Amino acid sequence: MVLQVARLVAVVALLVGAALLASPRGRLPLALRGVWRIMRKDRGESAAQPGEARASTWRRLLAFLMVIAAVALALF
Repeated sequence: MVLQVARLVAVVALLVGAALLASPRGRLPLALRGVWRIMRKDRGESAAQPGEARASTWRRLLAFLMVIAAVALALF
């Protein structure tokens, strides 16, 4: 039971880390952008986002490897 909870925590941590790495600096991860937009609309502010930026190639590659590790940890 404790091992399963530890695996779940590790998988979630890997996925959160990958989302943070794959997002450009100063930009929310994709999963949180919709929540941010809704909260801004509720406050009566403009929901417009700043210009598009991309994360560097090595950060995106590391994020991809973290997702693969999370999948492997979840399945085995």
